[in-house]
Amino acid sequence: MRRYESVWVIHGDLPDEEVKSAIDKFSRIISTHGGMLVGMEEWGRRKLGYKIQGTLRGYYVLADFAGLPATVKELERNYRIDDRIIRYQTVVKSKKVNLEALQAEMAAKAQAAAPAPEPEAAPLKEAAALTPEAAGAEAAPSAEATSPAKED
Repeated sequence: MRRYESVWVIHGDLPDEEVKSAIDKFSRIISTHGGMLVGMEEWGRRKLGYKIQGTLRGYYVLADFAGLPATVKELERNYRIDDRIIRYQTVVKSKKVNLEALQAEMAAKAQAAAPAPEPEAAPLKEAAALTPEAAGAEAAPSAEATSPAKED
């Protein structure tokens, strides 16, 4: 297996539903042809440097994946025949992939993307001790206890 990065530009005038369906299509192609999708970044709609197929805007997507050369061949074949894609480029990041390290990287990304757990609420006893009345009573002991005893 090799590690690849593929960037493609979807026609900028398409509605969001069409853009999402194109992204889903290409991520399915990667996974069904023996690839492992490590990450997918949507860069969003951006202005193109020059007019391509009559448009000046495009929706950019970056896919980081590991796969075989046949996976890339099928992916690029689908880029060419899909009218929604106006440009694409796939590059090799590394020629050999350590699958264990790749799975660890994917797990770390998934863990980083998961929301952080909320802190637990203080128990009722501790919450009662934090009220101003309770804090004042504990901070200022009674006058009887601090005054010296007078003997007559």
